[in-house]
Amino acid sequence: MPSCVPSGCNVSEALDLLDLEMGDCPEILESGETCELQCPDEQELSDNVTCYLGNLSDFVCIPAGGWPCPAGHQVSTDSPATCVPCPLSTYKSGQGPWPCARCPPGSQTNGTGRTSAEACMCHDTYYELRDASNQLLSCIPCPNNSSVVGFHRHRHEDCKCWHGFVREPASEDERLQYCRPAEPCNVSDLLSNLTGPEAYKLKMGSCEATANSSLLPDGLTCSLACNAGFGAQLGSDIFRAVDLTLACEDGTLVRRPPEGYLWCSEASWELPPLVFLGIATAATALGGAAIELRQHRLERRYAQALKPRPVSADTAPTPQTATEASFLGRLK
Repeated sequence: MPSCVPSGCNVSEALDLLDLEMGDCPEILESGETCELQCPDEQELSDNVTCYLGNLSDFVCIPAGGWPCPAGHQVSTDSPATCVPCPLSTYKSGQGPWPCARCPPGSQTNGTGRTSAEACMCHDTYYELRDASNQLLSCIPCPNNSSVVGFHRHRHEDCKCWHGFVREPASEDERLQYCRPAEPCNVSDLLSNLTGPEAYKLKMGSCEATANSSLLPDGLTCSLACNAGFGAQLGSDIFRAVDLTLACEDGTLVRRPPEGYLWCSEASWELPPLVFLGIATAATALGGAAIELRQHRLERRYAQALKPRPVSADTAPTPQTATEASFLGRLK
């Protein structure tokens, strides 16, 4: 079976552009191995040369004793007397002539001139392994078709499947092993058995594109339709609302029209709105009549309260209480 192996580095080709000697370096340096090049007289190499997947580590010849570049800076490859900020994906924690150190494979910094390994962050498709001091040790790949979610990427549990892929195993309590592509829904039987004679038959609607392949992709929806002036009807029930939507989730139709004799009916289109309008009109009329009757009863009560009571000649009028006087005052 074929296999993938790390690419080595052609050191001799790299030195064609530099005033350096091979030193103890071979012509081809294998990935992961280190060697030492030889600088011109009175200069020394800033660091040993390492090969990683076909790329040589950064190095430069500096005057013997080196330039004391501050933290987050290294000697410029163009001018050995100049210090420049550490490039992306590198850092340097102290002052000295040595170059900036690379972040672990699969990680990078979000800016230049970083002074600590804590600035190294794994790519979105990796999760982090850090020590007790929060220094990044390595970046471990998430399972295929997944990436981490959130800013605190320290655990395998932070790896989530991409949209359109399904977690395996399905339980969140079990460790994610891989993410498989979600299955489409086979709707060939449903679309080929739309009932009713041609004039009253359900039409493809927005499912027209699906009809050719008979597969509705995961996460998508489409809707069947009736001709203008017709409404979907199930059997003889003209008042039941019929959902004509198809929705697929991993090979299962989670929404679909009800099973039975489903067809397009003029009565289902015309009668339910008319019945609703009639009921609404009747309810409005009854409500108005009830309000008018209540108003009439209130007026009769007010009239009876204002009507004077008969008093005999030899009987003194009964003094009004404060509550009665207040009530009659409001009525007047």
